[in-house]
Amino acid sequence: MPKSKQLHQQIERKLTKLHECLDKVDEVRAVNPDDPETWDSDSLYNLVENLKAALKILADQPIKGQDDELGPLLYEDGLCSLVESYHSEE
Repeated sequence: MPKSKQLHQQIERKLTKLHECLDKVDEVRAVNPDDPETWDSDSLYNLVENLKAALKILADQPIKGQDDELGPLLYEDGLCSLVESYHSEE
């Protein structure tokens, strides 16, 4: 499979995951700053976790189990790096 086709598929998968995370992030809009009845700590904690997940999709992440005494050796490309690589090949 050509590298650009492989990159295209990786980007599609990560974009799908990112859209799912952002849909969950959008759920926090139910919290109204003017209505204490809507202030829900569970929603806010869920927001934190969903934002962390979105950042992991976007940014390069160290591959677990690949550490040595100097730190991680390998990284999984995040969406930002994949898109950059895709455009540099085009």
